Amino acid sequence: MEQLRLKSNHLVSGVSTSYVRTLHPEIDWEKPLVGIIGPRGVGKTTLLLQQIKLSYGVDPRALYITLDDIYLAGRSLREFTAEFRSKGGKHLFIDDIQKQPQWSLELKNIFETLPDIKITFAGSSTIEMVKHYANLTQRARIHNLSTLSFREYLGFKGVAKLPRYDLQTILSSHMDIAAEHIQQFSPNLHLDDYLTRGNYPLPTESYEDYKRQVERFVSDTIEMDMRYLEGFDSRNVYKVKQLVNIIAQNSPFKPNLVHISEEIGVHRNTLISYFFHLEKAKLINLIYPAGVNVSILQKPHRVYLSNSNLANMLSAMPPQRSIVAQNFAIQHLSALLPVTLINKNIFELDSNWHMVVSVPEQRIRKTPTGRNIYTFSDVYEVGTSSKIPLWVLGLLY
Repeated sequence: MEQLRLKSNHLVSGVSTSYVRTLHPEIDWEKPLVGIIGPRGVGKTTLLLQQIKLSYGVDPRALYITLDDIYLAGRSLREFTAEFRSKGGKHLFIDDIQKQPQWSLELKNIFETLPDIKITFAGSSTIEMVKHYANLTQRARIHNLSTLSFREYLGFKGVAKLPRYDLQTILSSHMDIAAEHIQQFSPNLHLDDYLTRGNYPLPTESYEDYKRQVERFVSDTIEMDMRYLEGFDSRNVYKVKQLVNIIAQNSPFKPNLVHISEEIGVHRNTLISYFFHLEKAKLINLIYPAGVNVSILQKPHRVYLSNSNLANMLSAMPPQRSIVAQNFAIQHLSALLPVTLINKNIFELDSNWHMVVSVPEQRIRKTPTGRNIYTFSDVYEVGTSSKIPLWVLGLLY
């Protein structure tokens, strides 16, 4: 226990609280059981350590542990929590929860038998929360932590502190929103850097260091995190990496399942399951036709990498600006609401609004009849009645 406490104090003392994610104040940290789920690199560990530092400092009533620690190998999480409680502990912050076998059952037992202990846990977005909700749905409050939004990136870099806006407000008041905020900074001056290396809260100023870390996030997600997905065969890691490379070189695209199955040597149904697994791991976004109920074996209509940094870093050739712009829009929108496809250019948002993402050389020739279509463009800092600046979508979360 003492070694774990020393590690915890060292990490808590070293974490900066100069910037905290938007999710932090939205979490009720006093709830007895709180979960934070997200992909690698988005700051789950930092969020836990910041909360300890802000609320407890190095007070022994709070402790940070990670379940890949050798000290905890072979120990019941419930037994360890009871020991922590016997030494005056009140709030346990648990990282890498997916590395504990039967973790949801352990948390359930702690919740029921040690009700005076608060548990906050963090885990990979790949963990099967749906399966584990059977034990946790009435007990835990689960929060999803995404990659940095453009708004959060501006705060992380110290450029501007901006409020959030819901989509309806952006659609109806984007000119007022843009006119107000461009007094503080030039959005398009920072947008290119965000699209290249702004999705992950990494402190490095070197692009090559940033790129190496992001590539490691991708590799570790496939090699280490996806093995916790039900039905995933870890012996096929290399085949999944082949698939990610195919996606990176062709995204966005409508996959030819027969061709890809032959290329990487897996059955069609296995290939579709890999697409689902990669989306669950937050490495890709799958877009389906509007008005269609998605089934487990349904072919996606279009495949995107999950954010613009991956699109820029994993592709052998620099992607077209229109592709990067669509990545930006889908990343921000899909974090909050369903995005589907009407036709080649037009997206439907939450079965309600129609959207086009355009760049100067692109012309939209077809629009759905009887529906308003909102056009987002990365050319403008302040839009017009028919054109909305793309960067404003970055204020959604």
